[in-house]
Order: sequence, then structure tokens, then C-alpha cells
Amino acid sequence: MIHAILVLLATAITPPAAPVFEAQMVEETSVVGALLELTPERVVLDTPQGKVELELARLLSLKPKDARESASPAASPAVWVELADGSALAAVQYGARGDRAQITLAGGEMLSVPVKTIGSVRLQPETPKIAAEWSRILGLNSTGDILVVRNGDSVDYHQGVLRDVAEDAVRFELDGDALPIKRGKIYGFAYRHPTGAEKTPPLGFVLDRNGSRWAVAKFALGEKLELVTPGGVKVERSLTEIKSFDFSLGKVQYLSDLEPVSVAWTPFFGQGKVSPTLERFYAPRRDRNFDSNPLQLRKTAYSKGLALHSRTEIVFRLPEACARFKAVAGIDDAVAPKGSVRLTIRGDDKILFDSAVKGTDSPRDIDLDIAGARRLVILVDFGDTFGAGDHLILGNARIYK
Repeated sequence: MIHAILVLLATAITPPAAPVFEAQMVEETSVVGALLELTPERVVLDTPQGKVELELARLLSLKPKDARESASPAASPAVWVELADGSALAAVQYGARGDRAQITLAGGEMLSVPVKTIGSVRLQPETPKIAAEWSRILGLNSTGDILVVRNGDSVDYHQGVLRDVAEDAVRFELDGDALPIKRGKIYGFAYRHPTGAEKTPPLGFVLDRNGSRWAVAKFALGEKLELVTPGGVKVERSLTEIKSFDFSLGKVQYLSDLEPVSVAWTPFFGQGKVSPTLERFYAPRRDRNFDSNPLQLRKTAYSKGLALHSRTEIVFRLPEACARFKAVAGIDDAVAPKGSVRLTIRGDDKILFDSAVKGTDSPRDIDLDIAGARRLVILVDFGDTFGAGDHLILGNARIYK
């Protein structure tokens, strides 16, 4: 009897095992182990080979290995709140009175934050058509707060001053008159923030299992993860509530997210001035192929990358301290085994890669040292098929610091 009680007591005071995480590094290596320590400087994992210390500066992501760590949200979000610091919160309710906003998150947690920390609030699910217009409206250089009203499959917006936000209506001041607008008519609204203030980039982002994405300026790991956003919002999360840590900001950039310095396309039978219509048709495609379908090489799909037609030269200005360029090169499955190009990649004036790429070839892994280069020049030249089927895919084309 006494032995059984002692066993129960020992079990009761045994601390729970630290959750197992997988760390993805800039070098594209990974380390799996129990998470023992996480600071702005380092990560310590307890692996089967012993404790491993990793520099946070070399870490891209940290994700739990146990599928249970990514359980479904406690509630489906009905309100989507973007903070001015880049955090994106999945919520079920939003209200504001005076200079304070109250947010009920999808997990049930209630936040009270200054209204000045709020960027925008969307009250309705998005559709592709309306999402594009919503994004355009949020990008406007407005002189006041913005109220966006939905009318069927379209939206319209008004500039004024947002006042209190209640459960049934939003008070919106337009031309000096405060009007109560029913929430059911409102697609969303955005608060105006002074421009010109320089924002400090976050250390990274934390995605929790309820769908909120928190920009992180400070954090500390004790019994729970305590984090502070760049806007000063403080929250706590247990490690079992974390879906992922993303520390890739500034360490890896996809070419499809960068604006090229120049793009030049030349037709195979080119004489005289090139038609603007043809230039648009053969212009590089970002994250999609020339049929607007996903990028695919030998049945492997790539969510990021470029599709380039011969003869195209595209030039990117490289951020400082770039170390490597990586991609998978091949002819698009949509046209293979047709297609033959000559791919040349230069760092400034130095040739780093020069090879034929054909639709009959297996995809090629490209890993180039670009340290010290200021420009990345990619030339997709004609091969031996006279331009027919010359659709080169650079899957996951990216640069690393």
C-alpha cells in the first residue's frame, strides 16, 4: 500500500517532458530534440546525441514534431484583426470604446489594447475578388480612418473618423456627423496611423494553434512563452499552443517576392520593335506557370518560384550580406519533354552557372555562392528548339544571408 502511494506521489511530481521541436537552419539542415531553452540569442535542444546549441541568427523556423501540437482551433474565427505592428489575430469578437479596443480571440482569450495599436479589422470572410480590393484600399494613402462597406460581390469605402465599435453598429464620423452603421453592412475598417515613423522589424513571428500570428519584438521562455509585439501587446502561450516559430525574416528571400531591376524579353524571330502585348504575354510569372497553374517539375509542385520564357534576361539587386542562391531548374511539366534553353546565372559580371536545360532532363539543383555580389543576373537563352516549349521553371528560387 505504502509502495503504491509512493509511486503515485513520484508520478504526480514528475515534470512533464519538454515538447519535441524541429529546428530548420539557414544552411537547410535540421535538428530535432526536446526544447530546453529559447532566447533572442540561442536555442537549445536535447537530442539523442546530446544537447545542441543553435544560434537564433541562423534559425529559420521551429516547429513541434508531435501532430497534437497543431490541434484544431477552439473556435472558428469570425473577425480578423491586423495590428499596426504586423501581427494578425484570429478573433470571434471586436469592440472599441474611447481609446481602448477589446478583442476576443478564437481561443477564448480576451485582450484589451490601445486603439492606436490596431491597423485594420475585417468583419466578413474574404473572397478572392473582394480580397484584392480590400488589399488595394488598405494600401491607399488615406487622410482619415477608412470604413469599407460590402454590396454583394463588391465593396466601397469612405474616409472619416472611426468612433465606438459596438456589437450591432459602428459609429463613423463623416463630414462632422457621427453615423451609426450596422455591422452587418460593414466588410471592415482601418485606422489611420501617422506615416513616416520608422518601424523596427520583429525578431520573428509566432503562429498559435488558434490561427493568430504574433510579431515578436521580445520573448522569454519559462513555464510559458512570454512575448511582446513591436506595438507593446503582451501575451503568453504554452508550448503546446504553438504551431510554429518563424525566424526567417531577412534571412531568406524568394525572388518571386522581389522586384527586378530590369526584365528584357527578345523573341526568336525578332525584328524591329517588340509588341507590348507580346512582352506582357512572355513576361516572367511569379509562383505560377504560363498557364496560371502551379509550378511543377517531374510531378513535384513548388509554391514559390519563377517561370521564364526564352529569351529573357532578368536582373535583381541583391540585399547586403547575401551568401547563397538556391533553386531547382527544369522545363515545366506542362510542356516537357519539349523545351530546350541555355541557363546562365551571373553574380555581377562573374558567371556562376552556365548549362543547357532540356525537357528531357531531370530537374537540376542549383546552389551558388553569391557572397559579395550586388546583382543577380539570370539569362534564359534559346536552346535548340527555336523557342518552342521553352518554359523554364526556377522552383523555390531564393537567396540566403
